[in-house]
Amino acid sequence: MSPGRLAGVRAILFDVLHTLVDDSGFPRAQLKRLLEEEGHSVDPDRFETVYRAVTARQYDWEAAAVEEPFRTIRDRHEARLKILFEEFDLADSRDLESDIEFLWERIATSRIYPEVPEVLPELERRGYRLALISNADEDDPVIRALLEADLPVHFEVIVTSEAVGAYKPASRIFERALQKLDLDPDRVGLVGDSPTSDILGGTRIGMPVIWVNRRGIELPDDMPEPSATVSDLHGLLELLPGTGRERRPAG
Repeated sequence: MSPGRLAGVRAILFDVLHTLVDDSGFPRAQLKRLLEEEGHSVDPDRFETVYRAVTARQYDWEAAAVEEPFRTIRDRHEARLKILFEEFDLADSRDLESDIEFLWERIATSRIYPEVPEVLPELERRGYRLALISNADEDDPVIRALLEADLPVHFEVIVTSEAVGAYKPASRIFERALQKLDLDPDRVGLVGDSPTSDILGGTRIGMPVIWVNRRGIELPDDMPEPSATVSDLHGLLELLPGTGRERRPAG
């Protein structure tokens, strides 16, 4: 760990999914439940195996970062669903667009992690500028879930992969965020959960990275070391004492 690298941080760039928002198994659990409720018999072990394999292909972020042409997250959801339906001989009995709409809206019911309403306002009070960066669409339901949580904070910048036409870990999406913040990489701390998207992507461009390792997994051998690791966002309050521009409460 190199928490000393965080001393010059003036803004915090947060990943969204699995960092601020818990998708609670969406859309896997919702899709399985939908099929079961509509009378489709799906072997749970085979479903899990196929789902994981298809997801690994559709959401391989290093591959997606250089893939041409760019495909949105919604495109990837649709491709995954189409493959699953074909694998389970359901292609002729399902309305793909209707099922995508159902899952898209269900993902929007995801919840923020319980410490978010405490930690983010405190970081803002300590003088940090807050921003979001996400492998997401402009109308992504995960970002919607976060913004509709009505947190008493201001996200100064929101950068999505769809807006940039590039996925993390590609440098281009991080460069867009830095440009909007008008800060050098060493002044912006990246907070995220993904070794590939966040640790690799942020380190490549020179940003200090705080890894949110909620599941307690081992860092892959081929990944760079983050500047710091926390088990949840409470750890940020120990690592980031303030910028010297703390905001005083009104009155």
